[in-house]
Amino acid sequence: MSDTFFESDVQKRFSKLMFTNQENGIFHNPYDEEQREFNAVEQGDVAQLRKSIEENYNGKIGTLARDPLRNAKNLAIVVITLASRAAMRGGLEPEIAYSLSDSYILKVEELHTVDSLEHLMRHSEYQYAQMVHEVRERRKEQPERIQNGHTNPKVDECRSYIVSHLHDKLTVGGIADKLRMNANYLSELFIAQEQITISDFIVQERIRVARDLLLYSEYSCGDIAGYLCFTSQSYFGQRFRELTGMTPKTYRNKFGRKEQPE
Repeated sequence: MSDTFFESDVQKRFSKLMFTNQENGIFHNPYDEEQREFNAVEQGDVAQLRKSIEENYNGKIGTLARDPLRNAKNLAIVVITLASRAAMRGGLEPEIAYSLSDSYILKVEELHTVDSLEHLMRHSEYQYAQMVHEVRERRKEQPERIQNGHTNPKVDECRSYIVSHLHDKLTVGGIADKLRMNANYLSELFIAQEQITISDFIVQERIRVARDLLLYSEYSCGDIAGYLCFTSQSYFGQRFRELTGMTPKTYRNKFGRKEQPE
């Protein structure tokens, strides 16, 4: 079929829907309500998210399928996707946000009642908001001079490069080359500002991401170790225990995401 056919068919449906809705006084929920909902996720504001979800409007949510169950599934997929993007804008690691979105959407296809789909959809929004909140709380633990912007631009560039390449092999020399700096000088600047070596900072950030992957994804410890470029699963376990006080398996069993109800 040609593109013209699809465009024509969609336009006919669009015109008919607009006319029918206007004739019957049917309108969608206001856009500003949607903005408040996903802004709350982006800000990690769980209380505001709850308030937004509980607001009442005269409008209605769009129809995404004729079958009620399929409509609920499609709506859940849309909301989960929008929540994941809002969480990324709020600072959540993209791989975490994408993986959690995939997990929720796969769960959507396993559910068979509208009520369970509504519960899962809302749970995803609250979880994303809580995760952004935790990211922002961790940022507050940084030294005051970093929060206030009293930093060396080259050190900031180094930090940003590391955080963006945690799944790549990283060395101090390689990072210095990327930043066109002397490795020893970059190391001195970094320690002066961060009170930690570049190598230890890399491990610290990899363990931070590993914690989230253990909590919110189905990846095995071996997969996580490989993704974050640890030389072996045993070395990953050793460094994880040094920084968290427990093994990756114990951490996942204690804090990991529980299955959602059917």
